[in-house]
Amino acid sequence: MTVQQPPVTLALLGDTIIEYYGNAHGPNPAASSSATKSALNTLFNNYVEAGAQDKDIVGVEGTMQYFTEVEVDAEGLDALVALEIVQAPTIGEMSREGFVNGWSERNCDTVDKQKRYIKTLKRDMPGNKDLFTRVYKYTFPIAKTAGQKAVALEVALVYWDLLFSSPLSAVKWSSSNTPWLTWWSEFLTESYKKSVNKDMWNETLKFAQLTLEDEAMSFWTEESSWPSVIDDFVDWVKKEKRGDVPEEVMDEEY
Repeated sequence: MTVQQPPVTLALLGDTIIEYYGNAHGPNPAASSSATKSALNTLFNNYVEAGAQDKDIVGVEGTMQYFTEVEVDAEGLDALVALEIVQAPTIGEMSREGFVNGWSERNCDTVDKQKRYIKTLKRDMPGNKDLFTRVYKYTFPIAKTAGQKAVALEVALVYWDLLFSSPLSAVKWSSSNTPWLTWWSEFLTESYKKSVNKDMWNETLKFAQLTLEDEAMSFWTEESSWPSVIDDFVDWVKKEKRGDVPEEVMDEEY
């Protein structure tokens, strides 16, 4: 007697797949995620300093140890890349939540996996403006002093130098004709004594990218909604660096 098998349908296959991935015979995404987070929590514990009161925070010593193990230059742009992944609350610190969630999302639960992931980002970053922008914008909150809404000018200048001149940067703010970053730093040091707020920080990146595309700065007009410090910088460049003569002065001469 021949037993006729039921026809194989997409619905039947779907039920089979769900059963397979939902029981002990196949990979369970929830269990996999749980295992990854467990491994990351254990890894995080390796960097918590002995005697630390808060076991959910890794301090400077532990962070430097971690950087060494994943081959990150603590003074390079790759340090900001790594800190952005784990959403570090400030420079030189890592939180358990940020470390576990950041690396869990990337399925990197070992030092070797994290090292390879960061190495790939370092390779791709010079040509990846989206990645660079994400790291650039993340730098603002970690550069602030706790409780402050803005970044001290001298601190901002250090980070701008790193972000805009590093070999890893996707926006190197200089050209064969114009040392934009040098001029920006010179102008701010001489003429700007305030701290740097979030709007100025973000608009500086936008301005930098536009100046690299249009060194004559024809994109800028008096009606543009740039921060006033950028308006002043444009005027300073035209007068102090390029010797432009204001139109009203030219009219008087004629």
